[in-house]
Amino acid sequence: MSTKQFAAQMKAMIEDIKAKGTAAIFCDNLIDYLNEVENTPEEEPSLIQIEKYKADLQNWIEINKRDHEVHLEMFRSVIASGQAALKSAFLLNGGAAVAMLAFIGHLAQFKADKVSAFSGCLLPFAYGVLAIAVTSGLTYLSQWFYASTHPWSRKLGFASNMLCILLGVSSYGFFAWGLFDAYHSFISYA
Repeated sequence: MSTKQFAAQMKAMIEDIKAKGTAAIFCDNLIDYLNEVENTPEEEPSLIQIEKYKADLQNWIEINKRDHEVHLEMFRSVIASGQAALKSAFLLNGGAAVAMLAFIGHLAQFKADKVSAFSGCLLPFAYGVLAIAVTSGLTYLSQWFYASTHPWSRKLGFASNMLCILLGVSSYGFFAWGLFDAYHSFISYA
């Protein structure tokens, strides 16, 4: 096969692939295909061999498209799960803080001497809201680092992602701490 014939065949295959909706061909697949062509004997490949090459290339493209779609769906799932966790932690701590504020405000009207016993219960819930608010901001920063092409930014993205996880889990810990404090304050109130 001459160079021009090969170029014409390659161009026709790529145009056919593009017409079927594939926007990109992965370099590894193209290199594998070209290695196979390079390692074939110099004689003219048969029509069956050419069709086999086309089928193999199309198969590689479909596998890569499927893998890309699976990775994309997994990423979407992770983002949705993270957003749900952020919302639940914010609602838990924020709701508890508002409830404690309402209770302390009501308590101040009737038994002002007991307010100090309950005011300490508000602090862990406030810390939990702060932790989850910082987590929300760090999530954006983490994605920004991951989107960058610099090698060091991937490491910063991973570090900020780990910090997000730590702060998210700590917000649940703050909620448990606040519940524990509130429970003991109510016990001593009676």
